[in-house]
Amino acid sequence: MPETVPAPTIRPASADDADALLLLGRTLLSETDFFLRRPGERAADRQEMQGIINSFAENPGWLMLNAWQDGTPVAEAILRTGGLERIAHVGMIGIGVLRAHWGRGLGRTLMTALEDHAAAFALERLEFTVLAHNHRARDFYRRLGYLEEGRRHRSVRYGADPHTGQIRFADEVLMAKWIGPANCIDCD
Repeated sequence: MPETVPAPTIRPASADDADALLLLGRTLLSETDFFLRRPGERAADRQEMQGIINSFAENPGWLMLNAWQDGTPVAEAILRTGGLERIAHVGMIGIGVLRAHWGRGLGRTLMTALEDHAAAFALERLEFTVLAHNHRARDFYRRLGYLEEGRRHRSVRYGADPHTGQIRFADEVLMAKWIGPANCIDCD
């Protein structure tokens, strides 16, 4: 009989988590090329990570949420709100799950938590970009009701191909979901 793994604990980040979340971020970014940031482009140290965590705690509607397994963070989700009046109803979201924890429902759990949090802060639209070649993620988001709304052509540069020397580029696909009221003007 297979051993059952206890469900991870999902909770907002706290400043005390800085060291663990610093390592989580570096590991996430080094496992795949599907993120815009590289491993060295996240927080440089504990103090900077604490500053990032604090900014999420201090801004109304913002959320940095993490999944913890056996005292170690294994996934994260973020939500930031629009700062300008005309886009105050829009939330920018993102998630990352360590490869060893793919396929366990963590992504769906985190996305649901982000949507619930967004609704509690009267956000009506959630959006993000995903790299066009990340078909697994695009399919996942479509299953959750997110629509592909556009493409940013050659917006991500990977550097030179080691065999040809040609610069490699990737497209980003804008995905979004309307979670606001259905009775709005120009909502279709």
